[in-house]
Amino acid sequence: MKPKQSSAFSCAVAAAFALVAVFAITGTARAADQAEKVGATTCVGCHAEYGSFSKSIHGKAWPSRQKIAFEQSCETCHGAGSLHANSGGDKSNPDFATIKKPTALTVADQSAICLSCHKKEKELMAWGTGAHKQNGVSCLKCHSMHKGEGKAQLAKSETETCLNCHKNKRADLQLASHHPILEGKMGCTGCHNPHGGVEANLKADSLEETCFKCHADKAGPYAFEHPPVGESCANCHKPHGSQNAYLLKQAQPFLCMRCHKWPHVERSNGVNATSITNLEQRSRCTDCHHEIHGSDRHAAFKN
Repeated sequence: MKPKQSSAFSCAVAAAFALVAVFAITGTARAADQAEKVGATTCVGCHAEYGSFSKSIHGKAWPSRQKIAFEQSCETCHGAGSLHANSGGDKSNPDFATIKKPTALTVADQSAICLSCHKKEKELMAWGTGAHKQNGVSCLKCHSMHKGEGKAQLAKSETETCLNCHKNKRADLQLASHHPILEGKMGCTGCHNPHGGVEANLKADSLEETCFKCHADKAGPYAFEHPPVGESCANCHKPHGSQNAYLLKQAQPFLCMRCHKWPHVERSNGVNATSITNLEQRSRCTDCHHEIHGSDRHAAFKN
């Protein structure tokens, strides 16, 4: 019988703790509802490190774009702060926790604070279906509320912000052939919209449209089209980096041989022989087929 009594006692203790937790949470929530706004000047009295907030992108934009005065700025995101302020910094006082601390909120609640102002912006139209939202990435993973780099108030530089998570892309950008992102000549947002896109958070509707914005000479249309080009640039290229020239996924001629199994047919003793010569193995298909993306002059993409 003793084991049963012990089990019953454990259940009772667990239930008691659960009730205490519920009352604590509901009590804090009820207290937060009773708080009143005190203004940013009161906040800066303790949080002096945020005194320069008015000079940040947020601080400058709010009065003009959102009609939010500086005195309203802190409590627009953190909620009414009278109870928190009156606690005098005493963390044992329940009123201390009545202020919203965005980094302690769920990912959805963090982003909800930001979206209360930013949801109508064009760049965020696809946020709900974007890869970052779907994978539980919040606004604060990339952006700083109080200060940051550039107009986007990023916590780090754009490149470092992206590559901090996309480590495989950082590795690709170290390869011999790569887009000059690490060199600072391009940015990730030149191709991607981090807030959402149709394919891989791209700004354009497809990878091809994205590539052709810079590489318009490869877009065509041509009299003689090369089908893989129209299907996807990724058939032949790795957009972030490759050990092969021109961002190719594989070195020539072997890249071409993925589709053109036996590019040239030789005749030996009157019989067709399907083989690739030693010369062809040591050369590139584009040595002869110069206009490999398409041609208006030759069906074999020659000059």
